[in-house]
Amino acid sequence: MKSERERAYAYARKHLLMFDSEVNRTKEHLAYFANAAGYELAATFIEEIETWPAAFERLIQAVIRDRVEAVILPSMLHFAVLGDPTNIKQHFEAATGARIIAISNAVSHTLGDTVS
Repeated sequence: MKSERERAYAYARKHLLMFDSEVNRTKEHLAYFANAAGYELAATFIEEIETWPAAFERLIQAVIRDRVEAVILPSMLHFAVLGDPTNIKQHFEAATGARIIAISNAVSHTLGDTVS
């Protein structure tokens, strides 16, 4: 019997002057990491500059509703606009039960060895 992969969502904040091609590369990077780390990436939430924190709020609702196990970020800096990233991470994990994984912190010499 095939075991199911844990589902994950991804979140990234678009920055000023970011081109659509950069957003697409970020999505591809998140999807690649999720797959390599053993997750099924079910959705990616992109925060637009003009509407923040709308995508973050949708992310929280979706994680709770869908009982997603993990949320993958390119780096913790994508939470910085919301406040201190460490505090946001702690509150998010406590409120949703999902683990935050920042790719910049998680990548080691052997992908998947270290996920925090």
